[in-house]
Amino acid sequence: MVEFFEKIRLKFSRFRLLLSDFKPMMLSHHPNCDKFSAHVYHVGKRSLCIGCFTFYPVIIITIILTLLFVEPNIYNLIIMYLISFIFFIPIILSVIGLTKYRFLKIFSKASNGIGVGLHLVSVFLLPFPLIVKILTLLEINFLVGAIAYIRANRIKKDCSKCDYQGNWDDCPGMKNIRDKLYEHGFRERKS
Repeated sequence: MVEFFEKIRLKFSRFRLLLSDFKPMMLSHHPNCDKFSAHVYHVGKRSLCIGCFTFYPVIIITIILTLLFVEPNIYNLIIMYLISFIFFIPIILSVIGLTKYRFLKIFSKASNGIGVGLHLVSVFLLPFPLIVKILTLLEINFLVGAIAYIRANRIKKDCSKCDYQGNWDDCPGMKNIRDKLYEHGFRERKS
């Protein structure tokens, strides 16, 4: 039994070490360089991802305000469900590359957050069978996944245009993190 708890303690300790290695980009999700400066809010010495720190708080605020101020009757819930899709239209801004403009990026993330919040409230409160609710929530998962995919490709594209061409072992914005991952055995250097 002692061995079991020792293994758990070691795994937890290892996980904490991994998190500490990623700490410089835990809240920003972007390399720490000038090319990604417009992708983050700068709060003191911290960089916070515009997408995450707009999208998720807006979802929470939308859910709270909806639950406080909208009567959860069947009519309102169906209207909320249908309206939620209107707030996903700004995903088009990401697809056509207009979210490179900071205002449009923030607008798109806030709009998508409202859409997700309304969608979640309506799906959870509508009297659908559980399987229908699960399938309906997969729509949101698909949309959020599509946004993440577009963002990941855009980061790769931006990195490939840089002098370091996405070589994060040499990139000053990622080198420190990569070196720690190698040092602590989370990555192996390619020969």
